[in-house]
Amino acid sequence: MAKINQSTQKKWGDGVAKGGFTILPNHLIAYNQFVDEASQISPTEFVILCQILFHWWGESQMPFPSKQTLALRSGISSRQVQRTLLSLENKGIITRVARYGANNRGRLSNVYDLSALVEKVSRIAKANPSLYERGPETIKAPAENGSFDVSD
Repeated sequence: MAKINQSTQKKWGDGVAKGGFTILPNHLIAYNQFVDEASQISPTEFVILCQILFHWWGESQMPFPSKQTLALRSGISSRQVQRTLLSLENKGIITRVARYGANNRGRLSNVYDLSALVEKVSRIAKANPSLYERGPETIKAPAENGSFDVSD
């Protein structure tokens, strides 16, 4: 596990710090202010994304939590998780990739390719390089329609 800085450890306490942290970029947290309404992430979609990010431990290995795990940790039904994943996929934020066990052991949980999410958030960051550096007055104004282009 990576070393936790002292400020974070003091804020949360030793017990919480020992459990680790999930990195959540500020540009992702502010995502909805930069995209058109149809592209915005709903609160449920955001929670599911956070749960998927919780399982993304390495750059080269995409996360693969089961729908049941996502449902349990998010406090919603497995069916709602399925609908939410479909919505995130339709918005071009994630790609679900089927995974199968060796020796015909059947279907495993999906792998979630987050490269489109990373690309969209990176575009927002590039358009707003000083976001959060000096405060809200440094945020670049969005286009006339109120959004930045984060599409492919």
